[in-house]
Amino acid sequence: MKNRTLLLFIWTMLSSILLTACWDRREINDLAFVIATGVDTEKEGNYRTAVQVPLPSAMGGSGSSGGGGGTGGEGPYYVDSGTGKNIRDSNMNLQNRMSRSLYFAHRRVVVIGEDLAKKGMEGAINVILIQPQSRLSTFLLISKGDASEILSTQSKLEQLPGEAIREMAKNGIGMTVKDVLQDLERPGKEPIIPVIEKAKIEIKGKATEEMEMSSFAILKGDKVIFTTNSKESRGVLWLLDSMRGKSVTFPYGDEGELNIKIIQSKLHRQFSIVRGKPRFTLTVKATGTLMENEPNVSLEDPKVYTKALASFEKEIKSEISALLDHSHSEGSDIAGFGWYLYKNHNKRWEREWKKDWGNSLKDMEVKVTVDGEIQRLTNTGLKFKE
Repeated sequence: MKNRTLLLFIWTMLSSILLTACWDRREINDLAFVIATGVDTEKEGNYRTAVQVPLPSAMGGSGSSGGGGGTGGEGPYYVDSGTGKNIRDSNMNLQNRMSRSLYFAHRRVVVIGEDLAKKGMEGAINVILIQPQSRLSTFLLISKGDASEILSTQSKLEQLPGEAIREMAKNGIGMTVKDVLQDLERPGKEPIIPVIEKAKIEIKGKATEEMEMSSFAILKGDKVIFTTNSKESRGVLWLLDSMRGKSVTFPYGDEGELNIKIIQSKLHRQFSIVRGKPRFTLTVKATGTLMENEPNVSLEDPKVYTKALASFEKEIKSEISALLDHSHSEGSDIAGFGWYLYKNHNKRWEREWKKDWGNSLKDMEVKVTVDGEIQRLTNTGLKFKE
C-alpha cells in the first residue's frame, strides 16, 4: 500500500513538471480592439488601411455624455491608417506606429473604398478570409469616396461610428463577408453590397455631416460596375425580400401621392424555355398599410381601391424592372437566374448557357408580375364637411 502511495506521489510530481503556465497570454491592456476597418487604394498603386479603435479612457462612465469622437484622441475612438504595397504590408506599417497590438476578433464592419471596389476587391476579401482573428459574420460595405473618411464621420446616436455603421447594415440587407464570398463563388450569381456615404445636413443654419446608407453597389465578379439610384435601390429590396417595414410612394392620377408601408412581401421565381432560350417570371406578393393619403380619397370605395392598387402594383413592377434592365445591360446577374439554372438544369447550363451567360442576360426575357393588397387603412381619407 505504501509503495502504491509513493508511486502515485512520484507520478504526480513528474506530471506537474510537464504542465505549463500561460506562456502565450496577451493582456487586455496590450491590445487595441479594432471595431471597423477601411481599405482604400492610393494613386501610386499602394494600399491604405484604416482602423477604428475605441479609447477606454475616453468612453466615460455613468456621467459621460456619449456620441461624438475624433481622430485626435479627444473623443471615445481613434482612427489611424497606414500605407503599403499590399493590404498586409499596410497593416504592418500601421502596427509599427501603435503601442498596442491590433486585435481584429471584435471587428464589426469592413468598408472598402469606391476606387478599390471598382478595380477589384478580391485581395481585400482574401486578407479578411485568411486572417485567423477575422469573422465571416463581419458586415461588408462599399464607401462613396474613401473608406478612411467614413470611419472618421461622427454619429449623433452612437459613441462609435463603427457601431453606427453596423446597426445601419443590420437594419438593411445585412451583407456579411460570408454572403459576398458565397455569391462570388456561385456560377451565375453576382453580389450586391450596401453603399455607405456622407450626407450633408443643415440644422438651424449649421451644416454638419452624417452617414447615409440608401444605395447599393452592383458587382460583376469582384468589381463594382455601378451604384443604384433610389428607384433601383427599392428594386434590390424587392429582389431580396427585404421591403418589410419600408414604404412605397406612388401617384394617384393627378390628385396627389399615396404612401404604402409594406407589412409583408415575398418573391417567387418561375422558369420556362421559350424558343430554346430561358425565360423567368418573377411574381411579387406585397401587402401594405396606407400611411399617407394626399388626394384624400376613400379606399373603401371599390373603384378607388382598384385604381390605387393598380398604381401600387405598377410602381413595384417599375422598380424591379429598372434594376434588372440596368444590371442585365451590364452583364451582371444579381437575381441569380444563372445560379438557378446551375442547380436545376446543370447539364444544359454547362453545355449551352455558362460560357456566354453575361451577354445572354441582355436578351433574356424576364416578366415581372405583382400581386398587391392594401390590407389595413390608417388613413381612410374621409372628407368632412364644416
